[in-house]
Formats: sequence, structure tokens, C-alpha cells
Amino acid sequence: MNLKFACVASLLALTSSSAVGQQQGRIPYGGSEVFRFGLYENKIKELTDPRDALNFPRESIIIVLGDSSQLSSFIDPVDLRDFVDNGGAVLIASDSSNQQNVRPGVQTWGQQFGISINGMHVTADQDKCYRQLRGRPFVRPRQPVWNAPSPFDLFAGIEANGSAALATDHPSEMSFRPPFGFRASNLAAYPENSRLVAGPRSVEANRNHFAVALEQLEPGGVGPGRLLVLADHSVFVNGMLGFQEDPNVEQGFKFDNANWQFSNRTIDWLKAGPQKPRSKCLFIEDGRIVEKFAIEVPPIPRPPMPDIPPDVLANLILNQANHFIRQAEEQNFFNRVLEGWLGLPRLLRMFLIVTTIIFVLVCLTWLSRSNRKPESSSTLTPAAQARFLPRGGMMRQRTAAQLEVANLFEGASRRVRVRFDVLGGQPSPSGKMPSVLLADDLRDAPILHESVCWLWQIGYGENSLSVPPEEWDRFNGTLERVTRRAARGDWSFGQDAA
Repeated sequence: MNLKFACVASLLALTSSSAVGQQQGRIPYGGSEVFRFGLYENKIKELTDPRDALNFPRESIIIVLGDSSQLSSFIDPVDLRDFVDNGGAVLIASDSSNQQNVRPGVQTWGQQFGISINGMHVTADQDKCYRQLRGRPFVRPRQPVWNAPSPFDLFAGIEANGSAALATDHPSEMSFRPPFGFRASNLAAYPENSRLVAGPRSVEANRNHFAVALEQLEPGGVGPGRLLVLADHSVFVNGMLGFQEDPNVEQGFKFDNANWQFSNRTIDWLKAGPQKPRSKCLFIEDGRIVEKFAIEVPPIPRPPMPDIPPDVLANLILNQANHFIRQAEEQNFFNRVLEGWLGLPRLLRMFLIVTTIIFVLVCLTWLSRSNRKPESSSTLTPAAQARFLPRGGMMRQRTAAQLEVANLFEGASRRVRVRFDVLGGQPSPSGKMPSVLLADDLRDAPILHESVCWLWQIGYGENSLSVPPEEWDRFNGTLERVTRRAARGDWSFGQDAA
């Protein structure tokens, strides 16, 4: 089952219990919280003891992300091979070497399955890399050799380049010599002319493997046991899933790669069981067992309602009401209501009574005015009165006052607080700025940090900063750019202790 986009949006109200040091509701760039949330939405239960998975292979999934050199500390490689032989499902995604033998005299998991990851990172030409960044080559799917269904379905519709391509981040070379007793599938490779990041050597053909799969063979066909190995775990991390803010689409987000689609398909492929879907998963990430995929936390408080001046609010209400009033008038709604409620004779009688009362009041007003003659010296001409009247609404008067002193600080401060309050930028009880958390792989981290600090001082600082009118466009551009990058996960405010 493919997860719907609304499930991902609701991740803002969830947080992983293993995200130590992270604020609730915020996820790190390099974590696997979104991928684990996919398991949570598929009703897959967490396992914390490897024996619970090994004893029930046809009901269980084992997922290993990141460093796999410590896998034998949790599961003996022979037991892992037996797990697949007995119908279990395994995903191993790692760009680090699996050739190191942690326990002397014991085969590694790679030796059990004929898969060798050497940890030599791969790159490609700039136009074949994700966002044209060195070390992030796209994956080149290979042509299927088996009839559907098969592991090749994982790469159906995935292109070799562009927004429909699978993006990696410093993947590794991998060689593949499948053992007897499995149906082997060589699913994907790296682009042509790929080479090593650390040197000029090209990726050799026998090491040009990104994704391989093994399926258990039984008399009469393929059994339920399956293994999928990827030479990079970054395809599943939060920051590489391709979510990109776009206010022009209905959801507010779009994808600039196929990683999220591939993640859903991988979960579906692992979940498929012989009689019923698998419902349990042992998740090992960088040598530790993840005990919780996702837990609910209190929702993030909504931002306060903006302080809208009364004249602006009245104009908004009138603009919205004009459309409905015009439609009611075209359908003669008001006349039909009055006629049905009062009737024509009663309407005429009430009209005459009201007209008479108004006429009497006007006559009395004229008579009372005739007894008072204003002094000519105390009478102001219309031109003199007009000079004392305010020009425009409250907001326009305040803006004009700021322009007179050539400082738009008040408006700039209000705009910053509206954006940063939602991001958790309120000052600490001591009045200081909260810490700024930046993603590890940002090239412009110092510039981004300086921009956030400058905007925070405008919004919350004790001293007023000068924002001249000629700097207004630069201020707005910086605020929009910093806000978009916060939504993309490049930075966030930390939660400092009081």
C-alpha cells in the first residue's frame, strides 16, 4: 500500500523516541524518522530482541541501515542466512565496508550472501548528480530479466535522471556473486563514466552495482524469503526523500526525486508475506536497535492571530460580503423575505410612519438650530477642517510615519515574529536568542547562520535596528529564503534550557 502524502504531513505532530537532543515535532536531516514513520503507518510493530524475529521468519522483517560492521553483535551471519532461507525478509542499506570481520573465525553477512561493499564512495558527472552536487549520483535502473512480479518492480517508472530519478549521497562500490539456492536480481547500477570520489579511477564493471536482490528458491518457484541490499542508506534519510516546498501545488509540497516513492515500494516488498503481510520488524541503525518507530506528542501550538487594524478588517469583511449580497439582490431575495414576512399593506403603513417620524425630527432640528447663531470667528472653513483630518487608515498612517523617519523597523519586526514564532524563535526567559541548529552538509552554513541571527535581532532584539526603505526588498528576500530553508530542514531553532 502506498502511503498518502497526508500521512507525511502529519509527521510534524510525531517524533521518534530515539531522536535524542531534537525538539519535539522536528526531525534531523540525516535521520530515518520519515522512513520509520512509513513502517508505523503500515501497522508494522517494533521488535527489540533479535530472537523474536529469528524465531518467526515468515512474520518478520529485519532492516539494517548505515554501518553494518556490528551486525554480527546482534545476529550471527549464519542465523541471518537461515532467516532468509526460512522465509524472512531482509533489507541492508550501507555505504560503509562490510569486509571487516568483527568476530574472528566467523563469516560476515556479506560472505554468507556473496555481496561485498568496499566503502569506496562513487560520484559521476555533475549533470548526472542530484542537485548537481558532487558525490550524489543518480541510480541507473537495469532492464528486468524476470517476469513480474519481481524485485525489478521496485524501480518501475524510475528514470536515470531528473525529478523521477533515485538520488544517492556518497554511495559505495559493490560486487555481487550470488550463492546457490537463490534467484539473483541485479537491479541497478551507477551512471556511465562513474568514478571514485577519492581518486580518478573509474568504477569497474564487476563493482558497478547499487541494488541487488536475492529470493529464496523452492520446488516449483520462488519462495517468500528475500534479501535486498543497497550500497547506500542515504536514499532513506529524511533530507534525501525529495520533499520540496511549492505553494503552487495543492499539497504545498512536491518531490524533486523518486526516493519517497522508492521507500514506499521497498516497504511493500518487504511486507509481502507468504500467507499474510509481515507485521513485525527489527530495525538496526548504525549499530543500535531502534525501539520505537514513532510516538504521538502534543500538537504544536498554533501561531497567534495577527493584529489586524479595525479598518483593514472591515474592508476584508465587506469585500467578502459584496459577492453574496450581489447574488441575493439578483435573485430578489430581500424583497421576497419582506413580502412573505410582513405583507404589502403592512410594509406601506410602516413606511409612512417611519417617513413621518423622520420628517418631524428634521423639522425640530431646524427649529433648534435657528435659536443659535454661530460666531463667524469660531467657524472653520471646509479647507481648514480637511487639513486636520487623518489620511487613510491606521496602518497607512503608521507606515507614513515610518517613511518620514526613513526606518521601517516596526513593520520588519512584526514580519519576522510572525514567521519565527512558528519555528520556535521566541526569546528564552533570559531574553537571549535560542541556539540555531544547522544541517551538517550545508556549504553556506556561516552565511545562513548570520542571516538567521540578523533577522532574529530585528524581530526580538532589545535594540531597534535600522531598516531603511531602500533595504526593504533585501530584508523581505532574506526572510523568505531563510523561511523556505527552515521548511526544507536545513536549519531550526534549538530548545535551550531556561
